[in-house]
Amino acid sequence: MNLVWVVAVATALGADAFSLALAIGLAGIRKSMMVRLSLVVALFHVFMPLSGMLLGQALGSILGQFASLLGALVLIGLGGRMLYKVYRPTKQSFPFGEAREALFQKNNTRNSTLKGYGIYVLAASVSLDALSVGFSLGTIRADIFMTVMIIGIIAGLMTGMGLVLGRIMGTRLGEKAELFGGLALLLIGIKLLL
Repeated sequence: MNLVWVVAVATALGADAFSLALAIGLAGIRKSMMVRLSLVVALFHVFMPLSGMLLGQALGSILGQFASLLGALVLIGLGGRMLYKVYRPTKQSFPFGEAREALFQKNNTRNSTLKGYGIYVLAASVSLDALSVGFSLGTIRADIFMTVMIIGIIAGLMTGMGLVLGRIMGTRLGEKAELFGGLALLLIGIKLLL
């Protein structure tokens, strides 16, 4: 897998982190927490695909050519799921009493989900796709070190950009990033099948 494809996969994986970062940036976040969140997401985007790649390579040596087919199908599935989320978003609703209580609650602290273990849970949740993609890349014998470093750096940068842009623009860019990410994974999976 050449560098252009690795960057495309890394950008597609970073789309989830970018979308989430836009929403967090919109809500407001301290600069020190912006740096910390970007670094934690970058680290998770290194270790999750690394784990997946090692598993994919082990399975690839056992299953041979079938493993490459399985890896391509995983990428197509992830891309399709991202596109589905863009066009069929989940709707959240709250009872009026709950919403009113949350709005007028005086002890509500900002960024409470980013304190303690919350930041790691958040980073892990946006990195789960990287585990599956790492598995797919492992089945086609991609260069492990270069691939995971590029994925981690791009995810960290996209998280930082999302946090900054969220403060400025809001969440309109999030859907476009997920659309691009879904299309990229889908096209890469189809290319691997051919």
